[in-house]
Amino acid sequence: MLLLLKAIDPALKGKVGIKLTFENYRDREVKINPDLIKPLVSQVKGTLIDSNYFDSARNAAASHLETAKQNGFDKVGPIDILDAEGEITLSVHGGLHLKTFITGAHLANYDSLISIVRFKGHNLPRYGGTMKNLSICLGTPRGAAQIHSGSKVTEYYSSAGEKTASEAMADAVKAALDYKPGRWIFFNIIDALDPQRRDSCKEAKNIGDIGILVSLDPVACDQAAVDMVYGFAPSEEVRRKWEEEHFTDTLSAAEKIGVGSTAYRLQLVK
Repeated sequence: MLLLLKAIDPALKGKVGIKLTFENYRDREVKINPDLIKPLVSQVKGTLIDSNYFDSARNAAASHLETAKQNGFDKVGPIDILDAEGEITLSVHGGLHLKTFITGAHLANYDSLISIVRFKGHNLPRYGGTMKNLSICLGTPRGAAQIHSGSKVTEYYSSAGEKTASEAMADAVKAALDYKPGRWIFFNIIDALDPQRRDSCKEAKNIGDIGILVSLDPVACDQAAVDMVYGFAPSEEVRRKWEEEHFTDTLSAAEKIGVGSTAYRLQLVK
C-alpha cells in the first residue's frame, strides 16, 4: 500500500483520517486485515475513523469502539468514532434525492482523508466498495436511514427501493467530497472472498488475491474493481445479471451528478 501511496503522490496535509468499516465481530472473516494497513497508517500518522450503524455491536460509541478492538484495529492506530459527540449535516448540491447528508461531527477535525475498503462483490446483496464506504458507512444511523429511504426518514430504517438507495448513495458521496474537496484518496483491496451460494451467484468463484487499487476518483476506483470481479463471469449475460443484482448502478448515478467517472486507465505499480 505504501508503494501505491507513493505512486499517487498525494498532498496529505494536517490531521489524516483513515475511513474504513470496523465490521461486526461475527463478520471478522471479511474485514480488512489490520496488519495490511498498519504500515500506511503509521506512515501518514493517521487515525482510524468510522461512524455508528444500526448494528447493535456498532450503534453506540462505546460498543463500536469495543468491536473495533475485538477485530484488532486498536493495534493499528488511534480510533475515532465520528459521531461519539454528535452529528453534522452536509449539504448535497445537485443530488438526485438528498438535500443533506448526516454524518459524525468529528469529520470536521480531519484535513486529509483516505478511504480503505475490502471490496465485496458476491458476498453482499449490494456490492461493497468505496461508494458504500463514503455513504451508508460514513453516515450515522440517521444518515444511513436518509439514504435507504431517499431522504424521507431519518429516525429508523425504511426502504424506498434499491434504485432510490443507489442514487441516494451517490448523493451522499458527493456531499462528502464537496465537504472536503481535493482531500480524499481511495483504496479498494481485492482479495480472496468466497461468494455466498445463492442463486444469483451460483456460478461465481473465489478469484483469489487480485491486488489493490488506488485512485483520486471514487467512481473510477469502484468501476475498475467491479470490472475485475464481475469480469470473471462465464458470459456477458451472466455478468450483466450479476451487476444488476448487486446494484452497481450507483456508479452511473454518481457519474451523472459529477462525483467521478466510470472511465479509467489502469497503471501497474510494482
